[in-house]
Amino acid sequence: MSWLNNSLNTINTIKGQLTNLAQEVLAETAGPGDDEYRGGDDALSAQTALQLLNETQLRQLDKACEDKDREIVALRKQITTLKASRASEDNVGGEAKSLVSRAKIRLKHFG
Repeated sequence: MSWLNNSLNTINTIKGQLTNLAQEVLAETAGPGDDEYRGGDDALSAQTALQLLNETQLRQLDKACEDKDREIVALRKQITTLKASRASEDNVGGEAKSLVSRAKIRLKHFG
């Protein structure tokens, strides 16, 4: 389970780093109150391209996080199934030992 927590921590770290990067980039980008923003079409195009890039990267990160979340859910189900299987095998093993013990007792009586 520690590898699962490590994976989650790694994803959260990457997400945090991308969020910080996006905030830094947006802070450096011209906004509606800036002269550059009201400038020519080039300033607007540069801003729009940067926004599209950020939005694309955020969508990719969100998709990666969703994929990891689905993988985690699937792994947790697999763990639950394996634990149930193991418990079932332990139970069957206990029954087999009990049958062997009873058979030995009967053999002593007849032997």
